[in-house]
Amino acid sequence: MSIVRQKNKLSKRRARPSPKKQPRPPFLMGHYVIIGGGGFLGTHIISKLQSENCQRRIYIVDPHPRTFETINIDMRYVTIIKVRVLDRWLPCASAVFHLASIGHTGLIGADKKSVFDFNVEGTKLLVEKCKKYGVSRLLYASSVAVAFVGDPLHNASEDDPLPDPSKYIDFYSASKAEAERFVLNESSETFKTMCLRFRAIYGPEDPNVTEKVARLIRRRLFIGMVSVHGRESISASSSVVNCANAFYCADRELQKPEGLHGREYFITDANNQGQYEFWEPLVRALGQTPPSRFIPHCLMTCFVRCCQFFCYNVCRISPLLTKFELAILATDNTYSNARAQREIGYIPEPCLMPAVADYYRRRAETDRGWTLNWAVLMFLAVVIILLALVVVYRS
Repeated sequence: MSIVRQKNKLSKRRARPSPKKQPRPPFLMGHYVIIGGGGFLGTHIISKLQSENCQRRIYIVDPHPRTFETINIDMRYVTIIKVRVLDRWLPCASAVFHLASIGHTGLIGADKKSVFDFNVEGTKLLVEKCKKYGVSRLLYASSVAVAFVGDPLHNASEDDPLPDPSKYIDFYSASKAEAERFVLNESSETFKTMCLRFRAIYGPEDPNVTEKVARLIRRRLFIGMVSVHGRESISASSSVVNCANAFYCADRELQKPEGLHGREYFITDANNQGQYEFWEPLVRALGQTPPSRFIPHCLMTCFVRCCQFFCYNVCRISPLLTKFELAILATDNTYSNARAQREIGYIPEPCLMPAVADYYRRRAETDRGWTLNWAVLMFLAVVIILLALVVVYRS
């Protein structure tokens, strides 16, 4: 009797349906690889590709990927790789987006060898691997820094020659110009390339440009304007939405059998505006008053140079503001999107700052607390340093 019961139990166990596995969505052969795709721009590019019904698997090569609450992506199509092993992921890839670089800021940005090794030699190695494994398309994230050397730019065009390498303000600018030139020269019918030049990529949840300015505003350090023109300088930034759209348009153009390649494009927002007017919605969202007074440019230049030297060589920290950031903030620099609109179908959207302000306003409502007045703190620090110098001089 017990044996019969055991058999019945076994048959019941066998009859239970196994839990259904979540079906894996089908995807086309020829995947995407996004170098440095775990950040703000890369996540938006993935979201844009998926919104356009891209069903190719996307591999993100990024040792430090981030997550963002406001960006929707379908992770069933995405694989995150935290190791830099190009030989494993480039075979059978149809396109590579190269977003990774050492930027203007950060302590490593002052090390010329590190910057050029990563931005230039790393790009050359990637191109070599792409050609070795038959990748057909490479899209490179460049910068307006390849064209800006501190002089005013008015509706700058891609047809304008690049400056002499000795004129660049920092290592990042020089390295991006060299890497861009190499990428464009390597373009061919079997390996098509494009370079997109962005300016100050920003948007809700941006941890770099936007968050840096937000910190300055919270610390009450966004207190004065600086300009070489005696008025507010004019420019246009690159919202992350426009950047992602531009990558999609460029990739679509490269896929055409007779499509253009080996081309560079300026990608900015639809409208030029004052550089402090641009940040005004964020300033007000954080409960501060937009600056109305000008700080003498020569005084600010001396301060930034001393601060940069002191931070890099003594404190070994990143400065609040670099020489490049001051120059591009204080000088008119506008760029034409005409070629991008004409050749790859890029349609620039207006400034995204109102949406950024809304995001920070919501954050401020749930993140209220005591904040230190950094302007007063910096004033006291300067006074203490001056008094110390006087004491040392008299002794």
